[in-house]
Order: sequence, then structure tokens, then C-alpha cells
Amino acid sequence: MSLLKYLVPSFIRQRGLHATASFRSLGRAMPVIEFTPEGIIQKASPLFLAAMGYRADEIVGQHHSMFCPPALVNSPEYRRFWQRLAAGESFSDKYLRLAKGMRPVWLEASYIPVTDRRGRVFKIVKIAADISERMQSSLEQESIINAISRSMAVIAFRPDGHVLEANDNFLKATGYQAAEVIGKHHRLFCSDALSQSEEYRQFWLRLNQGEFFSGQFPRLNRRGEPLWLRATYNPVFNSDGQLTKIVKFATDVTEQVLRNQQEYDAALNAWNMAVQTRGSAQAGADVIDNSIQMISRIAEEMSVVSADVTRLNSQSDSIDGMVETIRRFAMQTRLIALNAAIEAARAGTSGRSFAVVAAEVRSLAASVSSATEEIEQVVAGNNQLAREVLRGIETSLANTGQGVLLMREAGEVIASIQKDSERVESAVRDVARAAHSE
Repeated sequence: MSLLKYLVPSFIRQRGLHATASFRSLGRAMPVIEFTPEGIIQKASPLFLAAMGYRADEIVGQHHSMFCPPALVNSPEYRRFWQRLAAGESFSDKYLRLAKGMRPVWLEASYIPVTDRRGRVFKIVKIAADISERMQSSLEQESIINAISRSMAVIAFRPDGHVLEANDNFLKATGYQAAEVIGKHHRLFCSDALSQSEEYRQFWLRLNQGEFFSGQFPRLNRRGEPLWLRATYNPVFNSDGQLTKIVKFATDVTEQVLRNQQEYDAALNAWNMAVQTRGSAQAGADVIDNSIQMISRIAEEMSVVSADVTRLNSQSDSIDGMVETIRRFAMQTRLIALNAAIEAARAGTSGRSFAVVAAEVRSLAASVSSATEEIEQVVAGNNQLAREVLRGIETSLANTGQGVLLMREAGEVIASIQKDSERVESAVRDVARAAHSE
């Protein structure tokens, strides 16, 4: 409208031939069209015809309503519009019109009533500019902003940080009413520690220098509870390059942040448990190694004892042989004593002393025989005990060997657990870092 606001007053002052010349001059530079006070088209400039896609003979004599949407034509406002024009009132605004083929065209236009010498309106001149492309871009931007406003929390601040406006999504996220935040400083949503920090002061200083900020920001809701916003702070400048406001677009990610924190804590606990498991596995492996070494030493000692028992058993066998020899000697002695007794009996009185000796020899042989039997029983018992000890040692050695094998297998399992724990520890550490970074 900047060009029109200079051209319109000048055109209104024109009369007669001057007005016609002015119309032609304007028509070469801008879309211009003339109507009767009733809205009937009288003429149109080539630029207007080009903008609307018509030839002159297609529109001259037709009513202005041919360029308007049906809903507008049938409205009371449209009738009053032409009544007020006919009464001499002018209008300037942005208007949606329909070109040939019902193509929408946006015109920035002024409707100017032209009066004769007696002050009566005899025609309406419309001076326009085709702003369809600009309006389309503006409408798209407005649609985008509206879409963002519907889906995101939006708040605007003055350059000094005081709230200008906030949409329903922002108010819902923070728990405030509009009246509670309008005019209040941004620090309303921050902790005391943050709002009093140098970092916070620098934040607003850099925003005022036109710096854009994007990230995840810790804030507080109306109840003083943690509120996490993923947001952008956008400095907005006017056409003169002056900072007019800071617009913040935000999404409430509190639930996600708290969930990530819980996942991080869980991952950290899992990592600590993995570290402890690895330590326990290492301690278990050390215990098993020590046990294997101890059992191996016991097995070696039992092998030595087994060899000693085997030698003892062999010595017992030797004693058995000696006992058998003594028993044979005792038997022979008894036979000799018996023969001596027989000979003494034959000798009569002269053989009595020899009979006494024979009796003593028999008694000694009987004692030797009895002692030999006792020795034989003791040696037999000792042999039996030695054999049982030997069998027990052999069984223990076998069990010890099996135990060593089982412990080695357990050691291998623990080593495998240790490696798995290291992998789990590494994986959990990566997960914890990822969760913390989010």
C-alpha cells in the first residue's frame, strides 16, 4: 500500500481531463479499473486485464461482482460496500478476488469515489497492485505458524525478557493462566540458581544481539516441579533491523527426560552390578585356582601315603612269611619234644631228666605256637586294614582327580562369565552414555 497511499490522494484531487490523463498514466504503471457508482465496469487498464486474465470486451458493462466469490456477493456487507462508495466513502485494503477461470487473486487496492463539480459521485476508480505471490507466501507462513501454535508451546518475550503473549499449549505445559505470565519476566520459569547466574545473563545478552538458541532447557512449572522443554529462542526483527521480540517454540519433553534419567540410572546400576559380577567372578576364579593347587598338593601327598601303605602291605607280607617259618619251627620243636618224651619213657628212670627237658621244650613250642598265631592274627588284621586304607586312598585319589577336573571346568565357566561380564559392562556403559546424552 506504500505506493497507493501517495497516488490515491493525488488522483482524488484530479478533475476532468486531468483525471483522464492521470488514469492513463496510472494505467500504464498499475492495474486500474473504473466503475459506475452502481458497480458497472466502464474501463480497465491493460495491467488490470492481464492480472485478471480477461479482455476488455469480456468485462466492460459487467458488474464488479464478477470478480467476487459468491459468498461475498450475496452478503449484506457487499451491498453496504457499494452504498458507501456511492455516498463518497473510499476504501483501501487487501481483497481476495477471482480472475478468469475462478483463479484467486489477491489485490492491494483503493476504491476511490470521483465527484463532479457539484460534489456528486459519478464514478469509482480502483487502483490496485497484484500481491498474490506475497499473500500466498504470507498465508503459507501464517498457516505454518498456526500449525506450529496448534502443536507446540509458543511464548513471545520483549527484548528485556518480559512476556508479551503465550499460547494455550505453553500455559497448559507450565500450569499458568495467561494473566499470571503476561508482563512477568522469563525468570518466572527458572530456578533461582539459574536466573541469578552469569550464564543466564549472557543468555539474554546474546539473544538481544540476535543470536538464535536451540536445545533442551530445564525449567519449572507453576508448582515448582521440573519441566524440560526442547525449544528454540528466535529473535525477531522489524524492517528497520530493530529487535522487536523473542519468540520461543517449545515441546514438553519432561516425561521423556525423566524416562531417560531412569534408564540411565538403571543402566548405571546394571553397569555397577556387571563390575561387581566381574570382580566376584575374578575372586571365584582365584579361589578355584587356589583350591586346585591345594587339592593337587593333597593328591600328591596322598600318592606318597599310598606308596607308603603299599610298602607297609609288602612288609606285612614279609612278616607273614617269617611267621610261617616260626610256626614250622614250632611244629618241628613239638615233634622233637614228642620224640624225646617217647625216648625218655623207654629209658625209664634214667630218662626222667630228659623227660623234664622234653616237657619244657613242648611247653616252649606251645607258647611259640600260640604267640605265632597271635602275631599271624595281628598281621592279618594289619594287612586287611592296610588294604582298606589303600582302597580308600585310591578312591580318594580318583575322587580328587575328578574334583580337580570339575574345578577346572568351573574355572573355565567362571572365565567365560568374566568375559561375558566385561562385554555386558561395556555394552551397559555405552547404553548409559547414550541415555545420559539424550
